[in-house]
Amino acid sequence: MPVGEVIFGAIGELIGYIIVDVIIEGIGRLIRSIYYGIRKLVTGKERDIPELKRIEKRYLYKKFRLKADFNGRILKGTRGTVMEIIDEQDLYVEFEDFNGKPISEGDEEVFKIERKKVLLERKKRTHNTIYNK
Repeated sequence: MPVGEVIFGAIGELIGYIIVDVIIEGIGRLIRSIYYGIRKLVTGKERDIPELKRIEKRYLYKKFRLKADFNGRILKGTRGTVMEIIDEQDLYVEFEDFNGKPISEGDEEVFKIERKKVLLERKKRTHNTIYNK
């Protein structure tokens, strides 16, 4: 198989991916947003987003700190990651010690905790230092 055929085949796959995934899905999102915009103008009805979906988008796989002690062994301020959303009030989380290693209690590494006991960490914003010289 000549090298030219391989290169042109790869370029064709890339162009096909761009056309299908980016352009067609973008058009679908555009049509959906136009539909919901017109529906809101005509009926006054907002788009319904289920509460659990909103919570998943905000909490799932995010880093957090504990607001209060948990189980007496895991102290306030301990960092962790949300692993799964159980319902609107409860989460499965994994804690890590100050060295970044997971905290385990017996055989358990994942703990069930109330959502109100965690405080999500904000992403640190880095400023462009090129222009500050």
